[in-house]
Amino acid sequence: MEPLSREELLALGFSHVGEGVRVSRSATFYDISGVIGDGARIDDFAILTGHIEIGRQVHVSPFCFLGGTGGTIRLGDGVGFSTHVSVFTKSDDYQQRTDGPRDKVCGDVVIGDFTIFGAQCVILPGSVVGKHCSVGIGCVVHDTLPDGGRYVSMGIKSVRLP
Repeated sequence: MEPLSREELLALGFSHVGEGVRVSRSATFYDISGVIGDGARIDDFAILTGHIEIGRQVHVSPFCFLGGTGGTIRLGDGVGFSTHVSVFTKSDDYQQRTDGPRDKVCGDVVIGDFTIFGAQCVILPGSVVGKHCSVGIGCVVHDTLPDGGRYVSMGIKSVRLP
């Protein structure tokens, strides 16, 4: 199947689409804005919403979710997302201890150049990941990770709240 054309991507809401961009017709876009850099690739069944700035040579694998509705997602050049990676700029407040509807936590997400994420990683609002990082399968990112870091999940454990 032929990828979406530059004209189709601009009509969806992107303000700039670089050269050699390949976006699957099976990807889904909701209320999208932002840019796509040269050589970027977005595969089947990826879902993108909100404001997203995609650098050059970025690869978004199948079944990824990029939610830029509570802030901006900025992906540097050469960023790679394996399958089922989710990026959130808005989330429920899981620390809230009151009854009723949960408050929302919002914040931009910035991913540095040439950083890669393994399958099923989750990147939460306000996260900043440096350049040249490798984030292993199933990691949850919720803070700032410095340039060049290597991160792996240490498994699940029970947490007792006060």
